[in-house]
Amino acid sequence: SQNRNRTREIIDNGRLVKRLFWVGASGFFARSYTFFSGNVIKLALHYTYPHGGRLNSNPGLVLDQIGHVAALVSMIVVGHLADLYGRKRLYGYELLLLVVATLGIVQASEGYRSRLPDGTVRVTMNIYAWLGFWRFCLGLAIGAEQPLVAIITAEWVRTRSRGRMMAAVFSVQPIARLVAYGVALVALQKVSSANGLSHNSIGGDDEELGKRVADEVWRWVTGIGIIPALVAIGFRFSIPETPLYYAHILLDAVKGTKETVWLYGTGTIHNHGTRSPIQSTLESPQTIPLDESRHDSDGEELGFRRRDWYSGAVRCLRTTPAGLNLVLMSSLWMLSDVSWYLLAMDSLAPASTLRSGATTTSNQLELYRELEGSAKHFMLVVSIGSLLGSALLLAGINRVHRRVLLMATCGGLAVLFAVAGAVVLGRDQDAVVTGTAANTAIDVLSGMMHFLFTLGPRTLLPIMAVELFPTVYRGTFYSLACAAGRLGAIVVRPVISGTSAMDDAMGIHLLVAMAFMLLCVVISYFVPEVQRMSVGADDDTETGSDGEGGSIGGGDDGGGGVVEKGRGMRAATRRARGLVAKLLPKLDNMTLEEIAPNPHESQRPRA
Repeated sequence: SQNRNRTREIIDNGRLVKRLFWVGASGFFARSYTFFSGNVIKLALHYTYPHGGRLNSNPGLVLDQIGHVAALVSMIVVGHLADLYGRKRLYGYELLLLVVATLGIVQASEGYRSRLPDGTVRVTMNIYAWLGFWRFCLGLAIGAEQPLVAIITAEWVRTRSRGRMMAAVFSVQPIARLVAYGVALVALQKVSSANGLSHNSIGGDDEELGKRVADEVWRWVTGIGIIPALVAIGFRFSIPETPLYYAHILLDAVKGTKETVWLYGTGTIHNHGTRSPIQSTLESPQTIPLDESRHDSDGEELGFRRRDWYSGAVRCLRTTPAGLNLVLMSSLWMLSDVSWYLLAMDSLAPASTLRSGATTTSNQLELYRELEGSAKHFMLVVSIGSLLGSALLLAGINRVHRRVLLMATCGGLAVLFAVAGAVVLGRDQDAVVTGTAANTAIDVLSGMMHFLFTLGPRTLLPIMAVELFPTVYRGTFYSLACAAGRLGAIVVRPVISGTSAMDDAMGIHLLVAMAFMLLCVVISYFVPEVQRMSVGADDDTETGSDGEGGSIGGGDDGGGGVVEKGRGMRAATRRARGLVAKLLPKLDNMTLEEIAPNPHESQRPRA
C-alpha cells in the first residue's frame, strides 16, 4: 500500500542511525561473552568439584547439552512470539534473564562441607544440580537473543546499509570470545598472585588452596559477563517496535510510519540538493500525509488475526519460495554447526584439541598451564584469523554476492579440513621433530579455519536467513533455521565424547567435516540472490582524473615536494579504488519486500 511504501522510503532515504548498531551489538556481545566463558567454567569445575558420580561422568558435557537444549527451545518459542506479538515485546527481557542466570551460576555452592571420621566428604548441596538449573535459564537467554537481534536489526536499518550493519553486529562475536579468554587469563594471574601462588608454585601439597584459586577464577570470569548485559539492557528499551511489524503483520502502516519518522526524524536526506517530500516529512513530522484508513479496497477492516497465522504459514511454505529457502538454510546451518562443534572450534583451544584430542585436567599445575597456555594461544592464533575474517567481510560484503562468498568459504574450509586431516592422520607421534612440525602446521590451519568460518558460514548464515523470509513469518522461519544448527550441536556432542578415546578420532572428524562442507557448497548454489548490480555511481570509490592535483613533478618552493607527495598518494588511492571497483563492482541490497514479499498481498482484491 501507499503507507507501507512511504515507511520504506523514509527508512531508505534517512540517515544511518548508529544507535541501531549499539542496540544489537551490545546484547550480542553479552550473549557471546557468556557463551564462551563457559569453557573456563568446565576446566575449573572439573578440578574444584570432581564429579564423583554426580551429573554423569562428564558433567561438562551434560551442562553443555542442557544449555543447547534450552537455547533450541528458546529460539523457536521467542521467534514465533516475535511474529505474533511483536519484536519489541521481549527485546531486553532476555538480557534480564541472562543477568539473573549469571548471578545464579556465580553463587552456586556445595553448601556446608564436612569430613566424616572415615575420610568421606559430605556436602549439603549438589553444585552440579544448581549449575544445571541455572545453565538451562542461561541457555534460554542465549537462544532468545539470536533471532531478536537479527530480525530487529534487519527490519530497522536502511536497505543499502543492511548487509554491512548486520555483519558489524555479528562481528562482535569473535571480539567477545577474545575478551572472555583475556579476562580468564587476567583473573587467573591476579587471583593466583593474591594467594601467593605462581606458575612454578601451583600444584604443591596445599590442594585446598589450589581449588580455592580455581573456584575464584571461574566465578570472576562468569560474573563479569553481567556488565555488558546491563549496558545492553539500557540500549534495548530505547528503540521502538519495527515499522515492518506494524505495516506487514498488524497492517497498521500509519503507526509504522510514525515510529519511523520518530527514529529518523533528525536525519539528513541525500537528494543532490533538491527538497523531496520525504525530507519535508522528516523536518515536519506532524504534517505527514498519511492515509489514516485501515480498510482495503472493499471497505473491510484490516487487522491481524492470530488464528489465521498458522494456516497462512502453511500456505506460504507450500506456495512460495519460503518453503525451499527454509529447507536450504536449515540444512546449511545444521551442516555448518555440526562441523564447527565436531572439531571443537568453540573450545578454549581448538588447535590443542586438533593436536592431541581432549584432555582431562586433574592437577592444579596442569589447570594453570592449560588455562594460561590455551588463552595465550587463542589470543595469538585463533583470534587473529577470526578478527581478520570479520574485517574482510565488513569491507567486501557489498562487493561479493553473499551466495558466492558462502560457496567460496565452504569450499575453502573443505580443502583445509582435508589438509588438516592428512596432517593429523599422517603425523608420527613418536618423532619429536615431525610432531612439532605437524603441530605448527595445525596451528596455522586452525587460524585459517577460524578466518573462513567467520568470513563465511558463521556470519553469513545469520544474515542471509533473516533476509530470505517474508516479514509476516520472519521470526518463526528464521528461528527454525537457526534451531536446526543448534540441533546439530546437540546430536554431535555425544559423538565427540564417545569417540574421543579412539585412535585418530580427530583426523576422522576432519574428513567427515570436509564432506559436510562440500555438501554446503552444493546447497549454497540454490540459495537465491539478495543483491544486484548497482545502477548508480559507486559512492565508495573515487575514480576521477588527477586534475588539479595530478601533477607529479616537484615544485620550486620549499614545501612543494610534500604537497606533491600528498597529491600523489591521493591519486594512487583513487587508482586503487578504481581497480577494486572494476574487479569487484558495488552491489546494491534488495529491499526485504523485494526478496520476500508479503505472501498475502497478491490475495487481496485490487481497486
